[in-house]
Order: sequence, then C-alpha cells, then structure tokens
Amino acid sequence: MRGEVLKSDSPEGPGLILGEDGQRYRFSQLQVHNGSVLRPGSKVDFVPTGDEARDIYALGAPQAAAPQAGMAPGYAAPRPPPQPNVQSPPYAVPSAVPAEGLWTYFTRALTTNYVQFNGRARRSEYWGFTLFLILAFIAVVIVDVFVSVAVMDTDSYGDPGFLPIFTLLLALYSFLPSIAITVRRLHDQDLSGWLYLISLIPYIGGLILLVFMLLDGKPAPNKHGDSPKYGAQMSADVFA
Repeated sequence: MRGEVLKSDSPEGPGLILGEDGQRYRFSQLQVHNGSVLRPGSKVDFVPTGDEARDIYALGAPQAAAPQAGMAPGYAAPRPPPQPNVQSPPYAVPSAVPAEGLWTYFTRALTTNYVQFNGRARRSEYWGFTLFLILAFIAVVIVDVFVSVAVMDTDSYGDPGFLPIFTLLLALYSFLPSIAITVRRLHDQDLSGWLYLISLIPYIGGLILLVFMLLDGKPAPNKHGDSPKYGAQMSADVFA
C-alpha cells in the first residue's frame, strides 16, 4: 500500500503515515528499508499490519543538495572523505524497540487484531493481554455475584445461586483473540501456529505451551515478518 508521511518518528512518539485507504498507520524508523529517513510529506510504500506500517520503502529519488553560498554554478560541493564500513560483530545483541504499553496491547488484541492470526507478537504483547484479561474476568465474576444475589432466590441451604452472564459473554468475546495472539507468539519464535493444538494434550499440553509463551522471540526476520521487538535492524545481517 502507498501513503504519505504525516509525522516523523521521534523520541516523543512513533511516526504516522496516511495510507491511500484513508487510515493512519504508526511506524518506527526501524521499519524503513535502505536507510531512508522519512520526513513529513514523503511518499512511501508499506505493508499494513493492524494499525502499524511495516516493510516501509521510500518512493522517489532523494533531492540533490543545494549549492553552497559563494560557489560558482556547475560546481558541486566537495564530498567528505568516505567513512570506513564498520559492521557490527555477528555476536552483537540487537537493541530492542520500546514496548507500547500493556494496556495498548490488550485493547488492540480485542479490536484491531481480534482475529489476526498472521504476523508476530512479542512477549510483552502476549502477557499484557493475558494480565488485563485475568483482571477483566475477576471484575465480571464479582459483577455476576452481585447480580445473582439481586435477582435469584436462595436455595434450600440459604445460599443464592450463581448466574455467570457477564463471565460467559467475556469468555465468548475473548476466545478468538486469545487463540490469535498465542499463534502470533508462536510465530515470533519461528514456530508453526498449529503448535497451539498441543494445549489439548491433558495435563502437560498447557504447561508446554506456557513454556513457549515465556521464551523470547527470534531477533531475525522469518516468513511471518520482522521481529516486533527488534524491528527490521536484523534484516541486513540475515540477507546480506
């Protein structure tokens, strides 16, 4: 998809790209290929993933630098001496892209990425969703208890019944997003999403899947895309 840069990536926040579909997409400079620095007004080609732009390429050739004052026309400014090409050692640890916030990951999983089984999800994204989903279940169970006491009669032992209306609604609504984010977490470790079915094995299946959720993702890009934690900075080393 093509679009136009509205805001550059900066320490104050991610950049924004207006896509040709009229939607705005956030981006990080680490997602820009060929070392291009995106400025407002730049035309780009990118791959939309939810509300993020990935695999960004700047369109058009860079503008030539204006001649310096006092320089005769037709003469270009002297070029600086070439800098040595210093490559990072293969054992260097890539720097991680800052996380966007656990609450952001939770709300995005229940909205934009509701049934997004493609792509990758970093470890903080999965556990941010899991944390707030557990808190949400605690809250709705408490609400169901109060509703049950208010509307239901007591049984022969004097205890009111339990009517889990909101608990069931939350369980049904979060069922698909829970599977989707788990599949993307497996993709982040370069594993097949079908490995989710291992959770159906009694007793040990869920524990094995939990271990995979605790492991960090692979820094290098794979068939599911660039690493959401390390961005595209590993691409040059992998495809060089």
